[in-house]
Amino acid sequence: MKRFQNWPLSASSALTFLTISVSLGGAYSISGSFFGNVSVSDLRRLGGVTIDDLRALELWRIPVSQLLHARMLHMLFNALWLLLLGHRLERRIGSLRLLLLWLVAGGLATAASPIGVEAPWNVGTGASQALFAFSSCALVLARRQAIGRGYTAAVASTYLAIGLVLDLVTAGHPKLGHLAGALLGSLLGAAFLNLPENPTETTRET
Repeated sequence: MKRFQNWPLSASSALTFLTISVSLGGAYSISGSFFGNVSVSDLRRLGGVTIDDLRALELWRIPVSQLLHARMLHMLFNALWLLLLGHRLERRIGSLRLLLLWLVAGGLATAASPIGVEAPWNVGTGASQALFAFSSCALVLARRQAIGRGYTAAVASTYLAIGLVLDLVTAGHPKLGHLAGALLGSLLGAAFLNLPENPTETTRET
């Protein structure tokens, strides 16, 4: 129970809540149903990001696009991993660094995900890119024993495996946004190794 006691106030639980709320709200506004699937092209007007949007300096789309999903089942799957893996990472690196990882690695990877995709489907959305970043960051920390290896490595590896299999099934190759998220997450994970652990968690466990 100790592992879960502070989730209601954590950054990971906030990201999970926002992802579920924004995705369901977006689905309802477009389809008239909270659990209605929508076209990714329709999500652009709600905050999905394209390269043209970035050229126009609509930078607000970088965080918002990560909260939107075209398919609600996919969203719920991502929300579960945001909570499980995000909380584990947050205990080690702290809330601010977790949000930085989500915003920078997830945001840049989501912004890059439309590259090479034909219009009108060239819209970056979803939490998958951030979760690839979370997973690779967690594996870097676990490899250096900076975070519990068993649970963390299992959760991170499971998400990466499922994500890559889905990429191969749907696209025939790993998606650019997912690869970018994994690379950026690895780089930030290596940077976090040189920083002190989350002081709040360290104090609570000593």
